[in-house]
Amino acid sequence: MKLNRITLAMLVASGVLVSQEIYAQQANDINASQDDSGQTLLQEVTVSASPVHEHEVFEVPSQIDSVAGVDKMAAESGSLGQMLESIPGVNNMSAGTQSGKPVIRGMTGNRVKVLSNGQSTDYQAYGTRHLANTDPYLAERIEVIRGPQSVLYGAEAMGGIVNVIQSDLPYGQKTAGELATEFNSNNQEKMLGAKVGAGSKEFAIQAGISKRSADNFTVPNVSTAPGDIPLDDRPLFVGEVPNTNFENQSANIGFGYQQDWGTIELRHTQWLSKQNYLGVENNGTGFEAVASGQKLQNDETQLKAEIYTDNDWVIKPSWTHTRNAREASHDLPYETMAEDEGTPHYLDLLVKRDDVKLALEHPKVGDFEGELGFELTEKQQELRNGELTPTAHESKRAVYLFEEADYDKWLLQVGARYDWHEVSAPLDGNNVHFVDEGIFDSSNNSRTFDVFSGSLGSTYRIDSNWSVAANLASGFRAPSIFELYAGGEHGGVQAYQLGNPDLKAETSLNTDLSLRWQTPKTQMVATVYQNWVDNYIYLANELEADGVTLTTTTSESGATIPVMKAQQTNAVIHGLEFSLNHQFNQAWSTDLALELIDGADTRNNQDLPLMPANNLRINVHYQPSDFAGLQQQKITLGVKLVDSKNASGLYEPFSQFDTMPIGTASTEAYALWNLGYQTQVKLDKQTLHLTAAVENLFDTAYVDFLNTYKGYTLNTGRNIQLKARLDF
Repeated sequence: MKLNRITLAMLVASGVLVSQEIYAQQANDINASQDDSGQTLLQEVTVSASPVHEHEVFEVPSQIDSVAGVDKMAAESGSLGQMLESIPGVNNMSAGTQSGKPVIRGMTGNRVKVLSNGQSTDYQAYGTRHLANTDPYLAERIEVIRGPQSVLYGAEAMGGIVNVIQSDLPYGQKTAGELATEFNSNNQEKMLGAKVGAGSKEFAIQAGISKRSADNFTVPNVSTAPGDIPLDDRPLFVGEVPNTNFENQSANIGFGYQQDWGTIELRHTQWLSKQNYLGVENNGTGFEAVASGQKLQNDETQLKAEIYTDNDWVIKPSWTHTRNAREASHDLPYETMAEDEGTPHYLDLLVKRDDVKLALEHPKVGDFEGELGFELTEKQQELRNGELTPTAHESKRAVYLFEEADYDKWLLQVGARYDWHEVSAPLDGNNVHFVDEGIFDSSNNSRTFDVFSGSLGSTYRIDSNWSVAANLASGFRAPSIFELYAGGEHGGVQAYQLGNPDLKAETSLNTDLSLRWQTPKTQMVATVYQNWVDNYIYLANELEADGVTLTTTTSESGATIPVMKAQQTNAVIHGLEFSLNHQFNQAWSTDLALELIDGADTRNNQDLPLMPANNLRINVHYQPSDFAGLQQQKITLGVKLVDSKNASGLYEPFSQFDTMPIGTASTEAYALWNLGYQTQVKLDKQTLHLTAAVENLFDTAYVDFLNTYKGYTLNTGRNIQLKARLDF
């Protein structure tokens, strides 16, 4: 089963040759409306694509998708990656149902920047299973920009950005809000949430709260690996998968004040999470399940203002303070992990980060309007207990310029940026372990990186239906504290992980070209891109002299785990993204999204690790007439087709499972069917929004290539999902 054959067959079978942004991708906030003749039309989407103007999606050079409204409600999940994975070029690096990181054009972690209301955040994204500290329910919309965005958003935006945006403060509005609930049958997951806001002409306040909890998830009951047959790719666990339960809760509050001179707003968000992750260990007599518990807390405070001047300049200062605490145990669930507190097996990390930004938006000079910005970041990581990553400090300074000109047929955007970045780790205190192990010393415990980056993008409007967009952008990323100085057992990759203090900064050059077509009933986008990355950082197994993987023995259980170290190479990632949406009539519509992607290690002539498999999604929607109070009904049947994918070798995370008697690192092709329903009911003064879905309709047993549990279990089985939102 190869995707190039599937693609042609499904295009012919679906009866469409062109169209755009898929509804079931639930990521483009494209809704249907009717004109005066009763014909159903597609609406444009407005996004914050530049710091000086809002634009419609088809106008801007960048490839942007936005999730909002009823589509956001249908897609919402405790996993940000799962919520966004239907967007062309976006995939989900998952660990069960609670943890999912967005992968944009083959990049994730510190190469994809997750923003909160356009501001920088920090969630210690150094592991394949470290999820962003955000609850999508509390956001009004989520925007995804694919491709390097370093000029505007800094060093960690090489692959793209995910901007989690809370709703505007409700100036001049009466008290209003919503109550929300959700249930998932697969893991008995329950969610309760509420939002409320009110405002006068000058003042506004808004708040929200949510709580989500779940038991272990379940996978189809297939035959299991006995653990003693070489190269057996069957799973070790089926049915209920142990140590995968979680509890999350979050809340936010925002205050605002506005006058003719501008606005000032203060927001605070708190996110708390308790999670269990499943691991396995070979204790000499066989494989056994090991729980890896985590307790996370993220507190984020944002203060920002917009001040209008008499000469049409806009002054935009902002300050964000983040306090991120992570506690984790190697081999105990979060319910009992306190038993390990104070031992080397108990990790306790605290990160405090302050981001200060001053942006100056200037009026038109000639044909251009733009923004000049200055940024300052101070980050202090404190190792309070454990041995995985040291106490260290980061300082960042940056200046950027972004300009935009809109001509009759052209929209031109150009930007430039200079970044300076210093990382340092002291040699004393809790860092003695790392010095004694020879991971760093006085010659390399402090590193400085600096780089210029730039971007040039343009959209050419051929006529009222066709446009072409092109981008040329460079990106930059300094190695993280973890990549430079790690030295301990890391449950996230089931290995003893070593940093590399000699790493250089990653730099990239990306080009993409997009052809776009839109009519009142059809939209289509086809994009090709190529991203060259110098000094690409990856995690590789350390080898002994005879080429055998170096291993070590854990001090507590005596299990054997591989030793892995951060290394560098040169890389290139290129791909094709194609999406369409077509409204046949008032009742029927269809959409399609195709992604073809390939990544290569050009220095060693091999594939890059953690590249998604080629995939295709097709959805058919039926919108029946209103019935018995049910309005705006929509029934969706969709299929996701994913190609097979081979692990790229010893430096692929979890590659060891291709040579073990359980699980797999390379994955087979699969087809996944989903069924969904949406409607709303008008009550007296309220509106009740309802959605229902059956995910994995046929309880298919499959393993996705980016599933970090693929070494010992499957992806989740059938799930019945019910959601309700009541406006008030």
